[in-house]
Formats: sequence, C-alpha cells, structure tokens
Amino acid sequence: MGRVTVNNLQEGMVLEEDLRAPNGRFILGKGATLKDKYIRMFKIWGITGAGVEGVEDGEVVRRALLEEDALRRSRSFVDAYFPPEDGEDVCATAVRSFCVRKFAEEFASGTSPSPLPEVKKLPRPPEGHFGRSFSAYAMAKDEVRLFSFPDIYFKIQEVINSPISSATSIAKVVGNDPNLAARLLKLVNSSFYGFPNPIQSIPRAIAIIGSNELTSLALAVSTMKVFKNVPEEYVDMKSFWRHSIACGVFSRLLAYNKRVRSEERFFLSGLLHDLGRILLYTKAPNEMTYALELSLFEHIPLWRAEKRVFGFDHTAVGKTLMEEWRIPRGISLLCAYHHDPVAEEAPEEACFVHLADYLANSLRVGTSGSLYFSGVDRALWERLELNEGDVEAVLVQGERQIREIMNIFLIS
Repeated sequence: MGRVTVNNLQEGMVLEEDLRAPNGRFILGKGATLKDKYIRMFKIWGITGAGVEGVEDGEVVRRALLEEDALRRSRSFVDAYFPPEDGEDVCATAVRSFCVRKFAEEFASGTSPSPLPEVKKLPRPPEGHFGRSFSAYAMAKDEVRLFSFPDIYFKIQEVINSPISSATSIAKVVGNDPNLAARLLKLVNSSFYGFPNPIQSIPRAIAIIGSNELTSLALAVSTMKVFKNVPEEYVDMKSFWRHSIACGVFSRLLAYNKRVRSEERFFLSGLLHDLGRILLYTKAPNEMTYALELSLFEHIPLWRAEKRVFGFDHTAVGKTLMEEWRIPRGISLLCAYHHDPVAEEAPEEACFVHLADYLANSLRVGTSGSLYFSGVDRALWERLELNEGDVEAVLVQGERQIREIMNIFLIS
C-alpha cells in the first residue's frame, strides 16, 4: 500500500483503505476518489496522510519535481525564440502560456523539442554577392518554365464555371485524379468539417462542401505536387508544408471565429503564404544561406533578413508566381501582405493570415526557415475583437485539425 503525506495528496487519487481522523472518526471509505475540497478538510482535521492506490510519497514528490523541471526548461525554451513579453497583451500572453504548457509536456515525456541553432559570429555574404542584382519578377517568371502547374485545378474551375455544371459532372473530373479523390473524401470526413455522418461518395462530398472548397483542395494538392521533388539540401519540404498547413488551419479557424464568409480562401492563403520562399531557396541558395545565418545571428525574422540580402522578401516572389499561375487575386493579396497587414494596400482580412503565421511559429509546427518572429500589434487583436478565450479555443481546435490535415496531405 502506498502511503502519501497530506501535503502530497492530489485530486483524483483513489484511497486504498478506509480513512479515519486521529480521533478514530470515519472520514472516507476505501475506493473513494479524492477531491481538492476533501484534501483541504483533511488538513483542518489533523489527518497527516492516507493510503493511496498505486502511489507512494516518494513517487509523488519525484513527479512534482519532474513537472517543475519540465516547466522551467519549457519557459527557457519558449523565451529563447518568442518576441519580448508584453504583460498587458492578454492574447499574446495566452499564446505564450499555451506554448509553455505544450513544450513542458514534451520535456516531461522525454521528447524534447529541437534546440534553436546558433550563429555566434557575423556571417559573411557569399562571394560576388554585391555584384549581383535580384528581381522578384525574374525569379518567379523563370521558375514557371521549370515547374508546370498540374491541369486538374484549371479543369475543375472550367467545369464549375460552366452553366450546366453539377456535382456529378465535377465528380467525373475529380475522379480522373485518384489521389485528389481520396484526399477529398478523407478531408470531408475529418474534424476540419465535423459532419456527423460519414460521406462515402465524391458527388455527395462535392454537394456538401461546395465548389469553392473543392477548388481550394485541388489547388492545395496541385501545389504540393509541383514542389514535391525540391532537393533536401535546399529546404525540408515536409517541414515547410507542416508549417504551411498549420498556418492554413489557423487562418480558417480565425476567420470562422469571426463569421467571415468563404473561409476556404483563408486555408489556401495560409497554405500558400510562404510559397515564394521555395523559389528563393532553389534560385539563390547561397544568398538564402546568408539570410538564414543573419536571421539566427541577429534573432530577427527571416523575411527581414531577406529584404537586406535581396532588396525584397519572399512575399514579392510568391505574388508574381501566383499571378503567373492565375490563382485568384484575393488569395494572392492575403499572402502578399501577411507580414504587413496594416499597409495601405493590404486587404483587411490579411490580419487573419498574419495572426495564423504568428500562431504556427509560436507552436513551432514545422518551419519554412524562420525561427524568430515578430510580435503581433495589440491593435490587431482588438480589431478582430479577440480575447484570450478565443485564442485558446483556436489553439486547441487547431492542434487537432492540423494533425488530421497532415495525414491527408503529407502521407501518400
């Protein structure tokens, strides 16, 4: 039998024997589950300890010390990459607290998150760097000839725009791409949509989610195909898409939370927001290595380092690429302004992608290369009328949905 002193008793423990007060009075019977209010009364009545199923005093102390150590290590880890703390920003504080709890669980379980890499001396630009000129337009324009965008996205759009289109006619086009069809069924049956009954046919899935969601899915799958074979020495594409999916999920949840219509475009915008960075990695790997090292040495967001190295950042390259691919302007603009959602030309809804990128970076779900990030202007939280409860709900829902979407998009 495990004997646990009263100060180490915890709610949820189960008594292994009857518990009596020092005067012999019966308090609780064997098998009773302890509650906090019971433990407080035990101290008043002078009870020094109790027999508890499966737990001994030393084990309780050891667990408490492990939890305390995990929290300490987690706070140190989060402090290393998080923007400076603003005690008056309740939403940012809620995000930081969520991350501390999440990583504390990892430290306690022995699956520690990877430490941040360090660059201890000012990096040097690549040889010949100052003699080169760069153009966001040229990078994206040249790349279009190398990467041929799959036809399925445009075929679906063509059928949808036909005056005689139907769920059945659209389903025939989708059926020509088994990979897309399988992912569509997995997606509509996930918590991303939360339908109560299983959906087993493509026409039914299309009828329920609608044509906009379908074209979004086709675009997402097609884009991942385009960049499927990017060499690993340039960028870890699995980690890149993990970050992008997380940003897409959070964008959609934030938009849904504020009842903004057509939230599928927010998922797509989050998914595609860093697309231009792939081209920077593949077209100018030496300069991007320099930008990454600058970012790590100065603890600044990678997009700021890109501007210093190239004169522009990945959003300018991505905007050109999306124009070449004829991706709807509403989506390309949300991506183009996700680092500067308060710019005069920025659509108001770019705030959702901006906040989603902040949440994805906070949780370190994959990465497109940037390990440091800027804080969110408190006015943005207020503009969207978000409070700490809203943020916590989005983070909890997002973590679950991200895992499901990963399994749909990243596992063949």
